[in-house]
Amino acid sequence: MDSSHPSTALLLHRIATADDRRAFEQFFTLYYPRLLKFAHFYVKSRELAEEVVSDVFFKLWQKRATLPEVKHMDSYLYISIKNQSLNYLQKAENQPAIPLEDLPAYLSVETLTPERTLLVSELQAEIHRAVDKLPPQCKIIFKLIREDGLKYKEVAEILGISTKTIEVQIGIAIKKISVDLQAHLTARQAPPRVLRIAQALIPLLLAGVAS
Repeated sequence: MDSSHPSTALLLHRIATADDRRAFEQFFTLYYPRLLKFAHFYVKSRELAEEVVSDVFFKLWQKRATLPEVKHMDSYLYISIKNQSLNYLQKAENQPAIPLEDLPAYLSVETLTPERTLLVSELQAEIHRAVDKLPPQCKIIFKLIREDGLKYKEVAEILGISTKTIEVQIGIAIKKISVDLQAHLTARQAPPRVLRIAQALIPLLLAGVAS
């Protein structure tokens, strides 16, 4: 949500002009979950991710008078989190990794028979493993677009790369994930009927990424 959004702009105005701590708490609550996940991608520790996000918001409060000048708050916050995380990584080593959340499936309830429900769960678990195997830049791009719902242009600005690179990396991610899913189904020697169902489900599970 950019600072052009009325509710966000109002919060920023109250923070900047009235030192409104309640407005700052609302602003913090609005962004905290997404930024925590983004920080966690870098630092691999929930505790350290929480510290990263807290530090970024503390600095925002310190320079609150300038907040209304920020044109694209989403990009500004993500870039701040990325930079702060990289700073922390210079000081912290061997942080314990916490499993990433499974990617959601874009399927309607009506299409999920018990058999398909089990197959979807299996494929989601394989997608989770496949995403974790992606190269670092490819993985973070996939997650920002697929999980956080950011646009290609926003991700390009956050990571300091071109939108063309985003398109290429998303294509690589989808191809690698699809190959891993096919290999999994082949290795488990799934019956032809199950393979046909899986072939129909895979595009749905990856829907929305390449658009």
